[in-house]
Amino acid sequence: MTSQPPHHRLWLGGTDRTALSGAVFERLSPFDGTPAGVFADGDENDAAMAVDLARDAFDRGPWPTAPARVRFQVLSATARLLTEHAGTVAERMVLESGKPITLALGEVAAAARCLDYYAGLALSAEGSAVSDRNPNALGLVLREPIGVAALITAWNFPLLGVVCKLAPALAAGCTVVAKPSHLCPGPALLLARFLTEAGLPDGVFNVITSQRERGAVVGRHLSASPKVDKIAFTGSTASGRDVMRSAAINTKRVALELGGKSANIVFPDAPFEDAAQTALTAFTFNSGQQCSAGSRLLLHRDIHDEFLAALTRHARAQVLGDPRDPATTMGPLISEQQRERVLGYIDLGRSEAHLVTGGGVPGDPALKQGHFVEPTVFDQVDNSSRLAQEEVFGPVLAVIPFETEEEAVALANDSAYGLAGGVWTRSLDTAIRVAKGIRTGKVFVNSYNTAGIDDMPHGGYKDSGTGREFGQIGLEEFQELKTVQILLR
Repeated sequence: MTSQPPHHRLWLGGTDRTALSGAVFERLSPFDGTPAGVFADGDENDAAMAVDLARDAFDRGPWPTAPARVRFQVLSATARLLTEHAGTVAERMVLESGKPITLALGEVAAAARCLDYYAGLALSAEGSAVSDRNPNALGLVLREPIGVAALITAWNFPLLGVVCKLAPALAAGCTVVAKPSHLCPGPALLLARFLTEAGLPDGVFNVITSQRERGAVVGRHLSASPKVDKIAFTGSTASGRDVMRSAAINTKRVALELGGKSANIVFPDAPFEDAAQTALTAFTFNSGQQCSAGSRLLLHRDIHDEFLAALTRHARAQVLGDPRDPATTMGPLISEQQRERVLGYIDLGRSEAHLVTGGGVPGDPALKQGHFVEPTVFDQVDNSSRLAQEEVFGPVLAVIPFETEEEAVALANDSAYGLAGGVWTRSLDTAIRVAKGIRTGKVFVNSYNTAGIDDMPHGGYKDSGTGREFGQIGLEEFQELKTVQILLR
């Protein structure tokens, strides 16, 4: 007998509720097509209720004025609960998104660290005083919560993508409405339960789930609502522009974490094996479904052939398989629609460049139900081509040869995006010049995606978005500044 998939309701006012319409939608596993869960299909009426609850919790509730110690305790307790239930949360992520279990567990751990970090910032956040401008006056600079924050998040990092916005919002004293992607909403709902168990007051965090068509309506309602003070969005550049247009109705604060087409630059003096292995993970991590993927490999001609051969060996060693298996390194893409989109770019690449490896779906019969795409490498890509300029959001790499440092910087900057970049060299001078020269929100030197330093700001230039997440500035994104001048009598 086939077991029934779990049913999940909206999270409003500290409890789960059905959608007002009673509608639900089913999420199928991208690995084998089996039901992963049934979710409440909220609409604009549910969104309005969530906003009202968050507005009331901010205007009349205890959270915005709670002592810093209380915010610290709730956030740190949530981090502990997330760690204690890491297996449950990771399993939900695997079922809904197809993310390999090792990656899912790593995401849970990163989310817990993020909660702990902002718990600490809640305790250490301070304003400032101006005491020496006028002997008979005192000036204060105060930091206050911005108000009600609406979070619209993506499916590729369904837990961390929520937490990196939610944790600083709560640390600042904001109340929140979240709309996770319909493709993987379960982790956000589990997080809501942990927060309530940790002592978060009712109405401070509310979650609206909705299927794709209604999700767009919910997103527009949240963006346009005059009761929402800040919108934080993660998704495509086109959708981010729509959010910005809707938010302009009442000039609320907007933060957008959008797409990328990041250049990973390898010089002849790079640490060869580390660079080759990391160049692979830079574009295949999470099956290439990451906005900061190193999807353009700028490769110096002096090492081109040898490096490409090493990269190809690493690509062919990837294990595509059941995401529940710890041996799997690449899971399926999130949906059949996304796979068809990626395969369309691969077909385009065949006409624009030289296919080195991959280029299709795996032949293993055990994977035929899943939305898999092989890690695919194209060489001799023209930087002006669509393959080099457009975000594929799949495991597809465009290799672009270069000869000089100046050429590499120019190629890296010849993009509408500016989210991330990588530089591989043993020369400190080269590394610093290139890091300063490329117009991106973050640069990795002799690493990619991380050098083991948590909580550095994340965000982009140009069409990659506005605002920053993580770090001290991530907290400031959810705060307003108020100055007070006191004249002594």
